[in-house]
Amino acid sequence: MWKLTVEANPHNQIAVALGSESRVGECYYLGLTDSATGTEPGAETVRAGLRQLLSGWLVLLQRLSDGQQVFLPFDFSDEYTRWISVRRSGADAEVVFGWAAVEGWAISLQDFSELSCSLTGFCPDEPLVSQQVYLPRLIQQVRCAVLGLGSGLGLGMGMGMGSVSC
Repeated sequence: MWKLTVEANPHNQIAVALGSESRVGECYYLGLTDSATGTEPGAETVRAGLRQLLSGWLVLLQRLSDGQQVFLPFDFSDEYTRWISVRRSGADAEVVFGWAAVEGWAISLQDFSELSCSLTGFCPDEPLVSQQVYLPRLIQQVRCAVLGLGSGLGLGMGMGMGSVSC
């Protein structure tokens, strides 16, 4: 069964597994979402940032029209970002992991939709692994991840900062 798993750990890393593929990246910037409050990045701020990131994914996937492509960010490194390319074809979606030369600090979690819809320079990972998934299933998996982070589910799984598997 095709499944989405998202996990943030205490080492400022995010692990994303989609079907048969998984990647690990930097999520330090997810913990800075509460910087206006002066709160130090920690488990709850990273968790809030992860919830905000996945909520943004959900909005983009729900708006995706047939034939359109959208890019979902997940690794916010200093000199590049990692993305999941999602291209809709009817009720299905093709998903591919890759990266682009966009600095992680340059992406706003409050609204990354413009960049996600117009990303240039996306480079698929090699070897190229393209997976097909029923789009409503992908949307349901992301929705489950958002709800799991919001309800406190996932603590104690993985490395303890937030893990969601549907």
